[in-house]
Amino acid sequence: MSRYFSILKVIFLISFLSIGLLVVNECKLSYTFPIRTVRVYGAHRVNQQELKEAVQHMVGEGFFAVNVDAIRDHLLQIAWIGDIYVKRIWPDQLQIVMIEKQAVARWMQRMQRGSQILLASDGEFFSPETKSYPDTLPAFVGPVGKQLLMLHYFNDINRLLVPLHAKISYLELTPYLSLRVRLDNGVFIEMGHKEVLARMRQLVRVYPKMIGERVGEIEYVDLRYPNGIAVRWKKEHGIE
Repeated sequence: MSRYFSILKVIFLISFLSIGLLVVNECKLSYTFPIRTVRVYGAHRVNQQELKEAVQHMVGEGFFAVNVDAIRDHLLQIAWIGDIYVKRIWPDQLQIVMIEKQAVARWMQRMQRGSQILLASDGEFFSPETKSYPDTLPAFVGPVGKQLLMLHYFNDINRLLVPLHAKISYLELTPYLSLRVRLDNGVFIEMGHKEVLARMRQLVRVYPKMIGERVGEIEYVDLRYPNGIAVRWKKEHGIE
């Protein structure tokens, strides 16, 4: 029996010493092979310095022990980051490559016009800090759940507008799925909900002769007529 306990004591002592050596070695590795440089690629809207500071406390374990998956999960919580790749570069670097979300529009809440979030190119809503918003984004107003449809119209209509050197600055989809558009030259267009792309093509064809340089005189253009286009001119120009 005493021999049995002696063997147990030896096993316990060996296990204790092994664990102690493992802990010591881990500590030595963290000091012998520390992460000295964090390199960030692909950051445009995300502040690089803030990002480096966000991971600083996660790289203290050294080159071999740093948890790149945990760093990735942590950084994916930043609103602008769509995807991210984190890897170690021997002997002392951590490389972070990010793919930022592509903001297409400011999404304005229909009942709260002052409230807005951003709409990404894949139809996802996200809410970064307001100071990081791009300056020239168009405004979208529409029912939640219809943002992909609106992106489809936005891209198709903008392609049709290329000959006019104009783009959409405001796009609204009503609860009845009718489209309203304002161009960056100030022209407001009621598009309706039927054959909107075909009617926009017709407007682009007649625009040079019908409107031309008289953009400032227009109150709005109405494309909801099945057989034509109506232009309402501002009253101060003597035509209604």
